[in-house]
Amino acid sequence: MSRATKQRKLNNSIAVIADGQTEKWYLDSVKEHYHPDKLRSIRIEPQLPQKKQIRELMALAKDKVTEGYPQVVLIIDFDEILSNNEEFTDFKQFHQEFHNLRHADWMNKLILIVNNPCLEYWYLLHFNRTSKFYGRYSEMEADLQKCLPHYNKSEKYYCGTPDIYVRLGGNEGLTKARNNAMPFLPFDIQTCRERGVSEMSKLFDYFDTI
Repeated sequence: MSRATKQRKLNNSIAVIADGQTEKWYLDSVKEHYHPDKLRSIRIEPQLPQKKQIRELMALAKDKVTEGYPQVVLIIDFDEILSNNEEFTDFKQFHQEFHNLRHADWMNKLILIVNNPCLEYWYLLHFNRTSKFYGRYSEMEADLQKCLPHYNKSEKYYCGTPDIYVRLGGNEGLTKARNNAMPFLPFDIQTCRERGVSEMSKLFDYFDTI
């Protein structure tokens, strides 16, 4: 297949590099409910890397841009980074490069999303306006369960009836989450050990432009 042909096939594709299956299942439900007339015509292709170190994730994102994806989304859960000094240093350098106006050209096609500590913080924002800090998911599980009883990281929970998008309140819940997240954006490396945050609204900001 020629490079031009492959490029045409990728024109309607978004590569999403994420931490695991929960992100994939969540995105599948989003595609079914959020502007389905637009999103169902787009190939949202989750990439679930085996190696999740920052350097490997950056390399994978760059590879996807090189392959011809017009948009690449990198979703990073921050809990593991916080507990690893080497990873924290690598992320800090990457984060500075990404927000530097002189960053590499390939980064212009990258949407970087940080969840501190994890994707579930985004779910919590569907119900509460908060910037409470949790070091990892286990620390916030009790608070999330108050909003989402019986929540678990299974395909049955995410993709069953109702699916995760509906469990989170549908379009109304999403609007609330975006509004609740807004006062605490963007992610700030200087306060990452003091304040929780989710930048998932960036993804929906992009969807709104399609």
